[in-house]
Amino acid sequence: MPIIIKAKSKDNNNSLIREFKKVTAVTDIVQKVRDRRYFQKPSQVKAVKKIAKNRLQRKIRVLKHTKNISMDVIERMTARLNK
Repeated sequence: MPIIIKAKSKDNNNSLIREFKKVTAVTDIVQKVRDRRYFQKPSQVKAVKKIAKNRLQRKIRVLKHTKNISMDVIERMTARLNK
């Protein structure tokens, strides 16, 4: 899927580059390219995902016991966990 950024009459090159960087950061394109730069065995990929999932579960467990955290934050994190 191509990323298209249209220039308006008042935009200069720096603002267009900044907007492009924001769009690529949101879509995780740069991170995907960095991850695929070197080959990883499928077992390594699974292990990394499992470690990240465990870390997120631990973080959610700790945040549930914290007093000043809203339930909205915890719900968003559990939604990310269930992806």
